Amino acid sequence: MHQPLRALVATVVAAAALTIVVATTSSAATPVAAEPAPATPGAGAACAIDNPDCDDIGFVGDGDNEPGSSGSGVVTAPPTTAPAPSCGPTADGSRSGPNTTVATLPCLSGPQRRPQPLIVVPRSGMANVRPIAFTSATIRSDDRTVDIQFWGGVEPCSVLDHVDVAYDTDTVTITLWDGSDPNAGMVACEDIAMLKQVTVPLGQALAGRRIVDGA
Repeated sequence: MHQPLRALVATVVAAAALTIVVATTSSAATPVAAEPAPATPGAGAACAIDNPDCDDIGFVGDGDNEPGSSGSGVVTAPPTTAPAPSCGPTADGSRSGPNTTVATLPCLSGPQRRPQPLIVVPRSGMANVRPIAFTSATIRSDDRTVDIQFWGGVEPCSVLDHVDVAYDTDTVTITLWDGSDPNAGMVACEDIAMLKQVTVPLGQALAGRRIVDGA
């Protein structure tokens, strides 16, 4: 009689222990909801709402309302270096300190005009006379006057002595002769070229003939 009672008590105790173990296991296996991570301040509206103190500079939305945007939603940082000047003083960025190379670029404004020629008149009696080529010949409306432009040196080392004109059936040949002034004495002239112009009156109307450079 005592033996079955003890067996019954042992069974009840074992069942209670099993219930406690199962409850403990179930409690440990139940997932716990994680705390939501703090929002990382980003660009645009999310940045302004989640963190009003964040930096919204450089925000680009979906690109549909931003002028010049390609719609990629990528934020492009502004350039960190200033653009090179188009004119004026400029420095070589590859050097610094006393080794910096500074150059000055000319600042040109407005349309560039062609150089104005120096109007000259032939002066006979020059020394070392030689033929020189001209660059252009412009016929005036009277068909008997031609403006010849040519490059020459500085007077008195380079002076137009005279102009020869030869007439042919199809052409009119014009030859310019240049020399130096023998009365100038021993002088030194700058080695530069000057645009000059001489007006040549023709003895005959050009009448469609071609002008040829005799030099």
